[in-house]
Amino acid sequence: MTRVPRTASALLVLLVVAAGLAARELLPGAVGGPVGDGLFAVLVVLLVALVRPRTSPVVAAVVALVVCAAIELSHLTPYPAQVLGRLPEARYVLGTTFTVTDLAWYALGAAVGGVLLAAVTPRPRVVDQSLRHLRSAGEHRRGPRVVPLVLVLLLAGGAVVGWFMWSETQDLDAKVDDARAAHAASADKVADDAVRADLEAAIGDAETVLAGTPVLDRLPGDATDARERLDRELETVHDSRVEFALAEAAEARTALEPARRRAEGVLAATQELREDGQGADEAVSAALRTSLDSADETLAATDEKALAEAGLARLEDVAAGLAVRLGDLEGATTDLLTAQDAVVCPEPDQVWFPQAGKLSEKELAPLPWAPGYAVRADVVDGLVKLNDAYRAHFGEDLTVNSAYRSYDQQVEVYDPEDPNPLAAPPGCSNHGLGTAVDLSMGPEGFDGDRYAWLKEHAEQFGWTHPDWAEPNGRLPEPWHWQSVKTPVEY
Repeated sequence: MTRVPRTASALLVLLVVAAGLAARELLPGAVGGPVGDGLFAVLVVLLVALVRPRTSPVVAAVVALVVCAAIELSHLTPYPAQVLGRLPEARYVLGTTFTVTDLAWYALGAAVGGVLLAAVTPRPRVVDQSLRHLRSAGEHRRGPRVVPLVLVLLLAGGAVVGWFMWSETQDLDAKVDDARAAHAASADKVADDAVRADLEAAIGDAETVLAGTPVLDRLPGDATDARERLDRELETVHDSRVEFALAEAAEARTALEPARRRAEGVLAATQELREDGQGADEAVSAALRTSLDSADETLAATDEKALAEAGLARLEDVAAGLAVRLGDLEGATTDLLTAQDAVVCPEPDQVWFPQAGKLSEKELAPLPWAPGYAVRADVVDGLVKLNDAYRAHFGEDLTVNSAYRSYDQQVEVYDPEDPNPLAAPPGCSNHGLGTAVDLSMGPEGFDGDRYAWLKEHAEQFGWTHPDWAEPNGRLPEPWHWQSVKTPVEY
């Protein structure tokens, strides 16, 4: 067996080391990385020949490939990271992370290294006995027998590269399918539509890679890079969907809370009336209690801790579930309000509200020109502007005879044994809502200038005269005026 000259191996080792370091420093990462991997494999081939000169090029190439692959695969264990943590310079031998594309470059480098060894290995001197008479005694033929070796190594390297490119193509094709499905499923479900646009662009680029001709249009690692980009974009879309779902859930919870408080208030108010013998049908109250219990259970199951532990599919169902509970709760509340209204309020145009006559001081605002009276704070500005216009026309302020009436005040003016037709039962008067005032129209009533002027101008300032109080209404009252914000139905 012929020997590989140690001098040649040593010189090649120096050249390869210099070339590898230069590639890492001077070339872009996308190019320098693969070139460095290939040169590392060449270096290992040469080192094998330097240590054991009689090793054949094929064996040296195989040994180098095995060594390089073992080093690369070792990154699937925690040990290389521990070594690098103590000795960072070891990265020149161990690398830094596992990358499957490196295996292809190692295979190609091992093949090149084998070819180099074959090229510098001298052939044995052979004398053709049948032609010895044609040659002088000291004539010898030398030359590399490299063609078969080159073919074998190139075919082996090509097979490895081909298998790798086929494998990464299959992975990318499957990932593109996943990305398309995720893109379609994320429509109208992300916090930022830009992430869907980025995913769509990544899908398009991946399809371009898949359509490219191997080696000519697509190099080893291109498909892996495209797949890794899709992974990143998919993760970004997933995170955006989670953010959107959490925001939707928070909004739905925020909407359910006041509805829940309102339902509790209605239940409490109807219970008080039931104790006085004026309660609505118990079955309607029971239905609202059931709906309220379901809402409480849903709120408890969708608190911050529960949502933090939920998966994406669960998160995206939370808002819809809360919306269902909100609809059920609002419907059951309205049913009880309607049922209680039918029991308490004798007239169809009267609407019962449990908060009527029970407004807090912060919900009310006194009238500046008549501080003894108050209306709801959100309607006082319009009434003040109406009074300013009235004073500009008549030279005097509006004369207020009644405004907000508390529940107890409404009880005083309403006697169920001898009903006053001018006073609605407690809870049925919009005076208790702070949205109505009684204004003096003078002895002329409907026929006077004051009523006519208010009828023409009041709605410009958000106040109106209701139909039931019109001259031909159920209860003609020229003095009763109410805010357009006064609820007339549930």
